[in-house]
Order: sequence, then structure tokens, then C-alpha cells
Amino acid sequence: MSTSLRRSRFSGRAVELDSMESAFRDVSGGRQRSFLLGTEAGGGKTRLVEEFANRLSGRALILKGGCIEQRESALPYAPVTAVLHELVQLRGGPAAKSLVGAEGARELAWLLPEFGETSQRFDAGIARARLFEVLRKLFEELAREMPLVVVIEDIHWADQATCDLLRFLATRLKKIRIMLIVTYRPEETSATNALRTTIADLSLSEGAEVLTLPRLQRAEVAVQLEGLLGHPPTPAMINEVHARCCGIPLFTEALVDAGGSLRKDFPGSLNDYLLRSVRDMPAPTAKLLKVMALGGPHITHALLRSVADKADLELAELLRPAILAGILVPDDDGYAFRHALIQEAVRGDLIAAEKVAIHRAYAEMLERGPVPSYRVWHSVALARHWRGAGQAENCLRWAWQSATEAAATFAYADQMEMLKLVLAVWPEVDDAIEMIGADHCRVLELAADAACWAAEAEQGLAFVERALAEVDVDRDNEQLAALLLQRAVMRQHALIPGEIADLERALDHAPDSTRLRADGLGQFSRALILRGEFDRARRLGDELKDLSERLDDEEYRIEALIVAKSLDMASGSYHIDALWSVVARARQAAIGRVEVLAGAALLQALLETGKYAQLIEVGPAIFARTVEFGQARYIGAIVGSPLCRALLALGRVSEAIETCERMAALDPLPLGLVHVLECQAEIALVLGNSDRIAVAARSLRSLPPGPQVASRVAADLLRFGIESRALAGDMDQSAILVRSALTHFEKQGGVSWPLLASAMRVAVDTNQKDVARQFADLAARSQCRNAVEEAERLGILAEMSRSTGSDLGAWELAAQSWADLSQPFRQAYALMQAGGAAVTAGKRAKGAGHFRRGADLAHSIGAPLLGNQIETLAEKARIDLRDGKEGGMPKAPLGLTDREFEVLRLLAAGQSNREIAVNLFISSKTASVHVSNILSKLSVPSRGAAAAMAHRLRIVDPA
Repeated sequence: MSTSLRRSRFSGRAVELDSMESAFRDVSGGRQRSFLLGTEAGGGKTRLVEEFANRLSGRALILKGGCIEQRESALPYAPVTAVLHELVQLRGGPAAKSLVGAEGARELAWLLPEFGETSQRFDAGIARARLFEVLRKLFEELAREMPLVVVIEDIHWADQATCDLLRFLATRLKKIRIMLIVTYRPEETSATNALRTTIADLSLSEGAEVLTLPRLQRAEVAVQLEGLLGHPPTPAMINEVHARCCGIPLFTEALVDAGGSLRKDFPGSLNDYLLRSVRDMPAPTAKLLKVMALGGPHITHALLRSVADKADLELAELLRPAILAGILVPDDDGYAFRHALIQEAVRGDLIAAEKVAIHRAYAEMLERGPVPSYRVWHSVALARHWRGAGQAENCLRWAWQSATEAAATFAYADQMEMLKLVLAVWPEVDDAIEMIGADHCRVLELAADAACWAAEAEQGLAFVERALAEVDVDRDNEQLAALLLQRAVMRQHALIPGEIADLERALDHAPDSTRLRADGLGQFSRALILRGEFDRARRLGDELKDLSERLDDEEYRIEALIVAKSLDMASGSYHIDALWSVVARARQAAIGRVEVLAGAALLQALLETGKYAQLIEVGPAIFARTVEFGQARYIGAIVGSPLCRALLALGRVSEAIETCERMAALDPLPLGLVHVLECQAEIALVLGNSDRIAVAARSLRSLPPGPQVASRVAADLLRFGIESRALAGDMDQSAILVRSALTHFEKQGGVSWPLLASAMRVAVDTNQKDVARQFADLAARSQCRNAVEEAERLGILAEMSRSTGSDLGAWELAAQSWADLSQPFRQAYALMQAGGAAVTAGKRAKGAGHFRRGADLAHSIGAPLLGNQIETLAEKARIDLRDGKEGGMPKAPLGLTDREFEVLRLLAAGQSNREIAVNLFISSKTASVHVSNILSKLSVPSRGAAAAMAHRLRIVDPA
């Protein structure tokens, strides 16, 4: 395949790089190590080796050689010849020859003319033995000078002689400073027995380690895309690329064009590459692959047998070449293409007549009844296949049925897609209304509703506009009101103006004492609460409560309670127990919509009151319910935001990052994306990463400037700008933004406590005493609705004291308030300031205690910038943070974070990454990263060595 594609940012592979770095430390100490790196084509073997080589720059001699794909037979010793050529280029011919002597140079001359004349003695067996020994001597001599890394790439294309040489070197190069890295494609290992034997022998040799590179996760694909684009990709782009490319780095690079857009068709080189192995298949197998390409992501053996009309054994023989070539992957009940892109390429290679015939064969087969274990919904499959076969009436019948089934199971995206099919074939069916029992306008209304719940606002708004053009305004008041409510909610989530006007008009047309009016009242109340118009929201909420009683409808009774409790929260009256009851009542009533709304209100109340432990306990279950009810993309980010913030408040940064990534993966609409970007910036703030704060702020600024959250976003942008510029050292620009914050507060007439806290701190840091005094006055006279806001106020007033001489008592009070809320990051900052105030007051012992506690907290949660700031202040005060520790060794010794120390204790107890993940409620991948960090910090090569050190130093409990 062409290698002219653009190179993207290196992403992922942290665990593998750590393992290779650890092995190199062994090599530097005099021990030979070997690495076998296996991954599928395009999986990033070469990029990983390049990244590792870059990290070793100046610490090792690195020689690379690769095998060459040959259709007939492989070139003998091709990678060794390349290694020798690179050595001559680096050292020069004479220096290279001097390493092996005259006789040795003659042997190597058979591979590379630069070594001079060839040996005159030629006996095949003896010559090969001499060549192997000369190469062994060459590598030993090079390794005496400095550690040697020899890279042999793509041994799946290697000749037998090269395989034999590799096995020889792996067994004969002992106790010398050499690292042998061999790369291969696991799917090619079935090609020859020689390759299988070579890999097996190398993996069993002393000092060998096998690394099979997994496909990139979604977050890693996001990093790769950001490098290609030069800016953060949208969640939708990340999801599409991850789905189409399956986490294969090379394919990701190929799908992004020069303008930063995704290609719908493949570039020629990639398409040829994907189809090459398919075209090499025997004709009957290639024909069968065409049939499978239209069968869905997975096709059962039973269905394929029926569609292809083949006996089991005959079908197996046709499939075997494609399985051996790595085109197909079998499982217990069927087959799938190894890459989604291969399936796309095969499908795109079909001509129209082939598509029609294959679709008809599937449809006729599926008309006989559902196929067991088929992973495509039966009615959905029939609708799509009849559409592909050009049968409009059959398509309409099945698409309507599948849309009904999808709605009943909360599969709103599937419902929308099937209703789009209904609309697509509608003009081709004369008696469409009679067939499905609904007119065209009703189908559009249902499609808009499905699009709303599926968070496809752009498509949903288009459906609504088409329906509004058809509805009879004078006769169909209810349908008009329903369409306006749909448009309003989609405008809200898309941050588009006009939502309130739609809601007002909808209520004008919604008949009294109907469920439709109750829907409008609940929706309108929530929209007003979002904008801060609480009085009007309360009037509508009261009307909803009265209407729910007249209708005797439990759903709207519960919704009225949610509105009332949300309004109470806005005024600082939190009824947590009552909210728990509302959630339980909604669940008992089995009404998913209000259960999710109640859950979201409960999580927000727990967040605002600082009850983080309770939030973290119940949050995942409420988030899971949004998935069960098909509302994850619609409201999942809004539900996930309190959970992410609670984890971050408690210092569980890695879990907060994982939660934020799950929120972003939902590809939320702009209203949900506000929550995602806020969480990303908050995480970056704790980590002290000014660049990531600025990136989140730029993304937030690029969202539509909708009136729904305009004040909130304005406060966010000011705060993130102040923090990112201050962290970057641009205090002048940060000071300008501080003054802008003062103007913002005057204009809004209210207070954003996080913005006020950030602005106050920088105002004092930049000696803006008048501005700081105004901030302090604002904090003193503003109402605190909860303990979190009261802690913010205490911190702001303590900051004010820094402008005249820091008040130790004020800072100790602020630190205690954050401690009471279990917020270690904010507590650590307050302790740092308390430590400085104590030292200034001549209370060095107290100051040292505050500094030590603050530094321990900062490092335990992975906030290195704050930890380093505390250590710097302590150093300036000539306080040794290592002195005066009580109780012996600190909780997290050897530079480990608290979480890494917890992982080490479980590792030392013999637990696997999966067991550690279960015990600590983290993912296996996070556990793996923690283990890699532990190995690096302890400078040990393996888990066993880490466990041994932990026991030897008695930093974990004995078994």
C-alpha cells in the first residue's frame, strides 16, 4: 500500500512503550531482550517502533531492516541486508569491516557489496554457518560500544533463511546489550509453517516478550484525529471514524482528506489495498464475499447457507480461504468481515444488478421467518433488503412495522431510520395510507419525534418543517401544537433561538385538559428554569400540578413534583429525601421519561450540596437508565456531568476522565456538549494543563450562541480564559479578563461562584486591589444556597486577606470547609495559602504541617502543578517536607499517587489487572496504565519485581 499518506499524531500504546522502555533498561544493564510486536495490517507496528526509537535517541545504536513482500518468493536475507546497509551508512565501510575482520567482511560481502570481495570458499551449508557466526560477532562488537537495537519488520514476508538466522541470534546472543525487535501480522501466521515455528521459537527464547497491539480506543482515535486536523474533532467525527476504521491508525489517516473532512469514498490506494486480498480469492469464494457484504455486520451460518443455497461442507470449503487470509473472522454461529472498511469496499465494488439480486435473495429468505441469532432486527433487515431489491410496497410494509417495534423498545434511532424509509418509498406506493393507517403528515410527525429522542436535531427540525407545511392550521390544533413542542425541544438542545415562541404558540393551540397540554406545561417550565426565569416557571408548574390531578395522571403528577423541587433548588431549598422519593415513585410507575428527569434532578441536588459519595453511588445506575430508555444521546451528557464533577471533586481524576470520555462518545447535541466541554476544562484545571483548558474554551466558543445557556457559557469562557492564561504565565491577559469578569457580574446582576473565585485569586496575584475589593464585597452580600457556595465564599474572603497580609485563620477555615466537603484539590490550595500565612506569622511548625498535608493531597490526586507549587513555597520558607512525618512512611511512598499505591497493594497480593479493576471500580485499561506507571516509578521490569520490592521495603501488608 502507498506510504505517502499524511502522518498523524502518535496515539495510545502507552503500556507497550512502557514495557519496551523497561526492557531497554535490562539491555543497558547487560541482558539481551527480544520483542515480538504483532498487529494487523495498518495497526501501527512501524509507528510504535519509530516512537520507541525516538525516545532512545543518543542512548542506543538502532539498526532497522524490513522484509519485502514478493508474490513468488522472498528475497533471501532482505532485512539483514538492509541492517548492514544502514550500518555502513552510519559508520562507513572501513569502520564496519573492522568490526568483523577481513574474513568476516568477505562473508558479509555476499549480502552487501560495500564489504568488498566475497569469500572464494563456497559450500552452501558451511557458508551459511559462517555467515551466521559473522553476524553474531558483528552484533556483539557493536553492543560493546553502546546498547544495540536491531529491528526486523514484517517477518511474515521473510524467507526461510532469515527465519533461521533470527532463531540462531535469539539463542546465541546472551548477556550482551542487544535488543531484538521483530514485527509481524498475526493473521499471516497461518501462511507458512516456517513463520509459525519462528514466532513460537522466538517467543520462548530467553528474555523474549510478545506484545499484540490492540486496536485504538475511541479516546486514542480522538488524539490521532486532533493531530491530523490541527484542532479537536467533533464527537460525531470521532464516532464515525472509530466505527468505520475500527481503531486502525493507518485507515484513520486515509479517511481524512486534505481539507480535514471525512472521505465518503476511499482513496484509490486504500480501496485497492482493501480489495486486493478479496480479488486474490478463488472465484466462488469472491462471489460468496459479495453476498456477505450486503448481509449486515454479522451473518449467521444458517442464513448464509440458505441465501447461498450451499450445503454445510461446501460452504465451509468456500469460506476457508477467506478466513485463512484474514478477510473474515468466524465465531460460534457465523461470520463477520475483519474490518468494516473491507466490507464497505466489497459492497462498493458491486454493480447495480448484483446488488438487486443479492438483496432479493436475502428478502425472500427472511420472508420465511426470523433467523435465530441473526444480529439484525428481522423487520429492519426485510425493509432494507426489499428497498435494495426495488420493491417499494414490501419495503413500506416492513419499514412501518419495524418503526413501530423500535418505538416500543426505545430504539429511537432505528425508528427514525425506518420512518425515513417509509417517506422515501411513499411516492412509489399508490395506497400507502391504506397500507399503514397513517397519512404523510403523521409519518413526518412520528419521524420528528423519533429524531428528537435520538438527538438528531437537524433531521428532526427538517421533518417538523415539512410537517408544518402540510398541517391544516385551522382544523388540526393538536397536531400543530405537538409539532411546535417537538421543534421547541430540538431548538433547545441545539441552542437555537425561537424555543420560547414555539412553546407559547403550542400552549395557545393545545386544548385544555389534555395530555398534550400537560406535555407543553412541563416542557415550558423546564425551559424557563434553564434560563433562570423562575417566577414564570413556578406559575406553569402550578398549572401542571392542577392539570395532572384533573387528568388523574401519575406521569404528570411526578413531572409537576420534579418542576417544584427544581425551583426549590434554585432558591437554595434542597429536599434530597423528597427527590429520592420522586425517583422511586417514577420507577415504580415504570415511566422512563420522568424517571430520567427525576434522576437528573437528584444528581444535580447531590452535586450542589456536596454529597459526592451518594452521587457516585447512584449516578452510574441513573446514567444506565438513560441508555435503557434510548435517551443516552439526548440527555446522557447532562446526567453524566454531575457524576464527572463529583469524581473530580473527590480527587478521583482518572475516573472523572473516563466518565467525561463516555459523555463525549455519546455525540451529544450542543446543550449536552456544553456539559462535556465544561468537564474537560475542569479536569484540565486540576491537572494544570493550560493548553487543554484553552482547547475546551475554544470548542465552547464555537457552539451556537443560543439564549438557553448564554449567561452560563459567558461565565465559563471568562473563567477558563482567566485560568488558562494564568497557568501559561500570561498574567497581563489574565488581568484584563479579570476586569471583564467584573463587568460581567455588573451586567448579569448575579454571581457565578467558580468565576468569582478564579477572578478573585488572579486579581490579588496581579495586585488589582480595587477590583479584588469589589469581588470581596460581591461575595459578602451574595446569598449562598448551599455548603459548596459557602466554601467558595470563605475562600474568596481569604483571598482578599492576601492583598494586605494573609489571614491564617481565614485560610484554615477555608481549608476545613473544603475538607468537610471532601474536596482535596481545593483543600490543598487552601492549605498552601494557610502554610504561607503561618510562616509569615512566625508559626513555622504549623506552616510546615499545612504545607505537608497540602502537598500530600495534591500528589495523591494527581495534581502535580499544585503539588510542585506547594513544595516550592515550602522550599523558599526553608521547610523540608520530608521532616516531621508522623506514623512512619506516608500512605503513598516512592512517588506513587494514592491510587497507584492501592494498585500496588493489590498487585503485590497477586491480582490481575481485571481483578484490580473490579476491586477499585475502574476499567481494566486504567488498571493497566496504573501498573505501567508503577513499574516506571519503581524502575522495575515486571509486575513480579514490583511486588517483590513492595514486600522487601514493607510498604504493603505482608501476605
